Formats: sequence, structure tokens, C-alpha cells
Amino acid sequence: MNAYLENMVITANPIRQVILLYEKMIICLEEAIDCMRGEQSDPEVLRVKYEAIGRATEILIVLDSTLNMEQGGDIAKNLHDIYQALLNELVRITVEGDEPDTLERVIKIAKELKEAWEEAERNIYGRPEADTTAV
Repeated sequence: MNAYLENMVITANPIRQVILLYEKMIICLEEAIDCMRGEQSDPEVLRVKYEAIGRATEILIVLDSTLNMEQGGDIAKNLHDIYQALLNELVRITVEGDEPDTLERVIKIAKELKEAWEEAERNIYGRPEADTTAV
């Protein structure tokens, strides 16, 4: 990770850190979709695909582990349920294989959740921090 990006993550507000995790997860899943549309018999393509799905899985685990079930109430419970469903899909894809459509649905859900966090950030902090998607 370059120093600029590392500093941005470290100094970001807690909500922005969650948003950054969603952004990275989406990038990983898009990379896996690209691999699924590529040459499936190429061992390097398969390695990249499974590593990308693995990174997305790790991010979901981190997001889930940071939920405060006592203070978060129904929102935390609902997020936990969503994260578990997405994790189940990623594990299933890893074990059984699948079409890119399933990952596209996971990305759609991740983008919707990211947008909800961005709205929360605007409500709490007034404006979003710098967009990192181009970094």
C-alpha cells in the first residue's frame, strides 16, 4: 500500500474506514468477475480469481467482526445477517464455482450498503472525505 493511501486509511473517520473496506471489497469482486469471464483453464487466472474472492471474504469477516450487537441493535443484527449471507455465497462460489451473475449480485448489495454508509457519513460529518476509488 502506498504511503498516501495508508495515511488516508489511518486518519479516516470510522465511517470512512468502513466505506474504504466496501470499496476494496467491490474492487476484489470485480477482479474475480473479470477472471470468470477470462480463460478459466489458465491456472494463473484461477489463482487471481480465488485470491480476489478470498480478499473479499476477509473484508466481509472484518466488517462483521466490527459490529457492536449491543449498541447497534436491529441495524447491527441486519448487517450481520447480510454479511453472513454474502459470506455463504462467496464460500459456495469458491467450492462449487458459479457464473459471474452471483458475484454481480453481491457487488450490487455491497454498493447499496456503501451508499448507505456514505449517507450516514454525510449526516454525521457534513461532507464525505476524499473519494479513493481513483487511487
